Amino acid sequence: MTEVEFRDFVDTYRVKAFSMARRMLKNDEDARDAVQESFVRAFRNIHRFRGDASIGTWFYRIVYTTCLNILRSQHRIPLHESLNENEPSVWIEPEIFDTIDKDTIESVLREEMSAMPALYAVVIDLFYVQECSYEQIVRVTGMPLGTVKTRLNRGRLMLRDAIRLRLEPTLSEAQGGDQ
Repeated sequence: MTEVEFRDFVDTYRVKAFSMARRMLKNDEDARDAVQESFVRAFRNIHRFRGDASIGTWFYRIVYTTCLNILRSQHRIPLHESLNENEPSVWIEPEIFDTIDKDTIESVLREEMSAMPALYAVVIDLFYVQECSYEQIVRVTGMPLGTVKTRLNRGRLMLRDAIRLRLEPTLSEAQGGDQ
């Protein structure tokens, strides 16, 4: 990889990699370190990229592994919960957003994702922010498909409940103001 190609690679993936790292590590400084270390690892190991996944998926796997290593070194790996891939899917009703401005919704989502346990937040981030498919998330995280689906579902449930709790006063005010 030439220097120019590597700069383009960094420009393409740095924002999303930082978002993912911040979701996992809950700390901007650790996230910056993880992303920097991930880019160094990617540069040194580009010859190992086989092309059986997109280069983005390959790189996100490096970021994910780097973040897990940091969490392990800090003894912050969350305990694994029991997973049931047959849990019913959670849906956030779109009407909840109809009367609330976009900035408020984005702010609440960012705050709640930051407070969410890392293993749920990273799956939510990969699916919604990085727009990865289930198969790409499986490749990035190394989790079985059922675990990915369960964590995504439980993460959605956490977000739905948090959104309802946080935005209910705003919803009530908006509905009361329309009458």
